[in-house]
Amino acid sequence: MRVAPDQSLLVLDSDTSGKWPLVRLQKWWTDAPVTDVLDVPGWSGVNAKHLDRIHVDVQITPDGRYAVAFAGAVWMGKSDFLLFAPMGYVARKPDTIVTVIDLEKWKIVNSVHTVATADGQISGVRVVNDKWIVLDFSLGRSPVGHLLYRYDSKLISIPDLHHGPECVSDRPFRGSPFLSLNAVNAAPAERHNDAVCQNILHPTGVSSVAALETLIDRGQDVLPEGVQQSSHDLQDTEDDYFRDWGSFPYYLFYYENPPFESSSHRWYGLYGSQEHDFYDLAIFDAEGRRLKTQTVHHLLCGDSLLEKRGAACGCRVVDASELENDLLAHCRTQNGDYDGMVRREWLSVLHTDDLSVAGFIDLPTKAHHETLEAITQGDGRDYVVTLESGEALRVYAIPGRP
Repeated sequence: MRVAPDQSLLVLDSDTSGKWPLVRLQKWWTDAPVTDVLDVPGWSGVNAKHLDRIHVDVQITPDGRYAVAFAGAVWMGKSDFLLFAPMGYVARKPDTIVTVIDLEKWKIVNSVHTVATADGQISGVRVVNDKWIVLDFSLGRSPVGHLLYRYDSKLISIPDLHHGPECVSDRPFRGSPFLSLNAVNAAPAERHNDAVCQNILHPTGVSSVAALETLIDRGQDVLPEGVQQSSHDLQDTEDDYFRDWGSFPYYLFYYENPPFESSSHRWYGLYGSQEHDFYDLAIFDAEGRRLKTQTVHHLLCGDSLLEKRGAACGCRVVDASELENDLLAHCRTQNGDYDGMVRREWLSVLHTDDLSVAGFIDLPTKAHHETLEAITQGDGRDYVVTLESGEALRVYAIPGRP
């Protein structure tokens, strides 16, 4: 689910027909919303044999002119079978169908398969600006050094999907400090990457290959130093800090809480407070300077009206609106470490100018049930929009200050 600059909502879903519905909702805050549906190329039931996983995403160019639908599929390798792969089994190469949609004309402009673009496994796709999409292909271990991995980054143009510049880089492994190159040893490889990849860094407007990698993976900037220092109080590396939040099993769920970057490049982070079980909300500017910190006693973990004792609890900032000073957080409590143990899940809205309480939304806690959420604007005010996978889109008006 994405919010376009004109405040229309785009929802892309998968099905078994091979024609995935892209739904657009306009004037959704009125009694007479307008709904359009367009079928975009996807994977069908015919492709499901030995399918490992799919990736469904839709992104929008900053100018709002085009949407890009990504339908990714990865099939099982021989080593993925529990015992033995079928006799003569040859795994299909991972493939993502990239489709560009003209939002004004509401029609498909172009569509390509990434399997025809490179031999490696596609590891990330991102609309980086109004002109370019970047495709990131993993090529495996680098031949030039230990703990370096080779990637091929390719730009393809919007809307015609023509091949643009590309660059091969050897990136340091980002993960546990025990398995990663330290900053001193990684620096020569990173300087080399930046020097040889100027042909893709310049058109994408990022300063380094590391920043491009972060943009592809998370759609945001590298953490500023001030935010990074606060975050590293809880986690060893930036990559660990972002990995697998909200997935099973929940190990240190309270602390797996990556900061959120808003569209104006402010950062919002929730950190463990000196008051046990509560969060401190910290707000930083684009350079990482701390603007505000305050303990939050309501609507998040530690609020006795929402959280029952004896359960692990975690909250994460998932969206923010600077225009109306609203912040949206996603919270869960759970017992145990495995699927089916979630006790409660809810969304909380706070006003960031005075940290007053706006309200909360209870979410379903069914197994394997995903909810997408966002703050968006309609008729000059903020709303929370939630999408329960395969079930319902709901709109909630955010009340004003007390």
